[in-house]
Formats: sequence, C-alpha cells, structure tokens
Amino acid sequence: MLTVKKLRRKPQHFHRFTGLAPQAFDELRAALEPIYNAQEHQRKSQRERRRAVGGGPTFTLVLEDRLLMTLVYFRLYVTQPLLSYLFSLDDSNISREINQRMVPALLEVLPLPMREELGLVQAKAQPKPGAQASPETQAQPRRGRKKIGSLAELLQAHPEFKEIFIDATEQETPRPEDPLAKQQRYSGKKKRHTLKTQVTTTEKLILHVSGHVPGRVSDLVLLRFTGVLRQIPEDRTARLDRGYESIESEYPNVHIEKPIRSQRGHRLTALGRAYNQMQNRLRVLVEHVLGRLKKYQVLAGRFRGRVGSYDGCFAACAGLHNFRRMGVLSW
Repeated sequence: MLTVKKLRRKPQHFHRFTGLAPQAFDELRAALEPIYNAQEHQRKSQRERRRAVGGGPTFTLVLEDRLLMTLVYFRLYVTQPLLSYLFSLDDSNISREINQRMVPALLEVLPLPMREELGLVQAKAQPKPGAQASPETQAQPRRGRKKIGSLAELLQAHPEFKEIFIDATEQETPRPEDPLAKQQRYSGKKKRHTLKTQVTTTEKLILHVSGHVPGRVSDLVLLRFTGVLRQIPEDRTARLDRGYESIESEYPNVHIEKPIRSQRGHRLTALGRAYNQMQNRLRVLVEHVLGRLKKYQVLAGRFRGRVGSYDGCFAACAGLHNFRRMGVLSW
C-alpha cells in the first residue's frame, strides 16, 4: 500500500507524485486538519443522521494518506481502480473522499484564485435576527486578517501586480448523450466537446478563475460575463490576445493592450507585425502559467469526472499552483 511514510524515503518521487515537496506537504496537512475535522463534525451533526457524532465506521487511512491520495489523483489523474489498489480502498470510498470531503477542505485552506461571477447580479441576503447563519457565513477569516473576497480587493492588497493577463482554456470531455448539451459543448476551435474556463493571472500566480461554460461560448462573451475588466484599477495593464476584438471601446477606463487584428482586404504593415510580435512576447507569460497549471493531469487530458465537480477540481489545482509559487497558504 502506498503511504506518506514510504514515499518520504524518495523525495524526488514524492514531488513527482504530488507536486509538493515533503516540507510543503506537511505544512498543508497541518493547516488542513482542523478544517477537515470541523467539516466532518458538521456533517455528522446533521439532523437526518440517526447515529450520534463519533458513531459508525472509522477511516481506514489517516488524514495524511487521504491527502496524499487526493494529490496523486490531481497530479497523475490515474483511474479510481488503480487508486483503489494503491491505497487499499473501495472505488466508492475514493470518490466520496476526494469530491465530498477533501476538495471542500482544500478550498478553505489553499490560496485560491477569486471565483466570484460578476455577470450574475446577486445580492447576498442578510440573515434575519435570531436566525442561524449558513456555514459560509460562520466561516471566520484565518490568521486574524480580513479574508479577500474579490479580484478588486486582491489587486488592492498587492500593488506589485502591475500587469494582468486574461485568457481562456478549454478541456475535452466525453461526448454528452443529451442532444442539447452535445450541441452546446462542441467547440469549433478544438473540434471536440469541451468545457471552457477563463483564467486571470500575473506572471506567476493565478488571480481569478471563472466557472466553466460550454465550449461553444466565445472567449469574448465569457469575458463580458465575468466582469473581470471592471475590477482592474486604472494604473494596471490588462494584456489580452487578438480574439477579444473591440473590447477596448467597452472598457475605456481600463488600460488594455493586445495584438492588432488584420481586417479583410487590409493586411498588416511591417510596423503592425512588429507590434504584434512584441505583444505576443509580453503575453506569452499567461501561456506559461497555464502550462504549469496543466501539469496537474486532471486538467490536461480528457476530464472523466462529473461536470459538477469540475470547478472544484480546477480551483483546487489553481490553489496548489499558487501555494507552490508563493510558499505560503494565504494571500
């Protein structure tokens, strides 16, 4: 059986299997344990549960081995039957552990990118006096600091992020059986069925990820929907690719730089081609960030899981990437 104790004997394999060094893994486990235990206590305290808290079967694996199993799944994206063999667990237990327990806990601990969708006009309902607050409301900011809740707050807290890069990435999924979903997920660019996610980055870190949309949705429509450009201060530069045509006129207060797109019957001049080459060299940094993110194979090949779990996996991998680059678990 694969365990943390065995894998520590080979630090190089530890890093290749999990994406983290043993010391970083220990820091993550220490921060994860109280969050994980609190979520388990809340789950076992639900009214519909007939057993008392503490009743029922216990976990076969200790927390650090369950965390190892989740990181191996993200990093290598092996099948659940293989994970079942490596960790001596049933397939159904692996699915429940990763999707229902470990991923929600990781989303509370890691330095995640912002995920608010500004295109959805939502008002947060204030709790009535005497009413019990929701789990989201009950969550307290860690380390005594105000928890950053939007991209605008994140950029305000980090004035060193002078250039912001925005791009969309697509990942293949199996062809849906539903005719409408089949039509909506088909990407004319990739010539296959995909899910599309917009990513906002700096040179090294991921600042914002959108929820997934069907591959048929254009990058420009997704950018308008998320409203990311509205949150970028005037003293920052937003770098886009040439697919975001005429976006500058919609956001006159944002400093946007992107390559020039040639028009039918009007080829680019030598000066225009040189300008585009310069812009592409500056903008290629977002491709490097996406390439490092897709070292987590769960985001690289065909996504085999349920579509409902995709955003959680994407955000967790983005948080792991930020943790690796920053070396700390807080923005």
